[in-house]
Amino acid sequence: MITLSPIGVQLRQHRKRRGFSQLDLANEAGSTPRYISFIETGRSRPGKELILRIAEALNLTLREINALLISTGLPVAFHELSLDDEDMKPVKRIIEQVLKKHEPFPAWAIGPGLRFLDSNQGAEKIFPGLVGMDPQDMIDMWCAPSNQINEVDRAYNVFQTLKGLRQEALHHPHPEIPLRIKQVQAYAANIKEPHSLSDSPVMCPVIMVNEQPVKTLSTVMRFDKVVNVTMAEIRIELVFPADKESEAILRAL
Repeated sequence: MITLSPIGVQLRQHRKRRGFSQLDLANEAGSTPRYISFIETGRSRPGKELILRIAEALNLTLREINALLISTGLPVAFHELSLDDEDMKPVKRIIEQVLKKHEPFPAWAIGPGLRFLDSNQGAEKIFPGLVGMDPQDMIDMWCAPSNQINEVDRAYNVFQTLKGLRQEALHHPHPEIPLRIKQVQAYAANIKEPHSLSDSPVMCPVIMVNEQPVKTLSTVMRFDKVVNVTMAEIRIELVFPADKESEAILRAL
């Protein structure tokens, strides 16, 4: 039985997930299949330059690149900063501008691990207190049975949340995301997955506003060409009304 090194375990997982053989990865990263094999089994310890080439070939996230570097005893290449850090002030200012311009419709800035970092007034009126709320509590609030929303609409919310978390786990993995997926799966196990709405190209989550159902569509904004882990994992979610009736309810707030 082949014993993999700490970096080998991660490297093989990333390689298999992307359907790469050792030869494929070697060709893309400018190495040899033999040396890739030696890395996975611990017979060779790659330097930072090769790890970065491997990461680019596998299209890894900044967090995943850091994990590979740490597993070989090397320092991380990309830092993780608080949004309140001095270096993040330009980013925070842009986020605040985007949130404000989206009024009166809800908008949030969501950070690593599904943590809500900021919101506009429209969002705070509908879901007060999300900023700073523990992600586990937030999912319970969104997915648990409630007399405020019927089971069909709740099913859409649950499976839309599950789909979003799975995409996040694939493209922007974070240690807490698998826990949140399991949490939503527990709710999904007791309800039937809904069919797509016949009159909409996407699933429309339903929120309750003043005891009235509001159908919504969401789009996500991310920063491009990021150089730290925090910026890579921040997304701004902009919520739009899906029909005129929903728009009127939101604007009335």
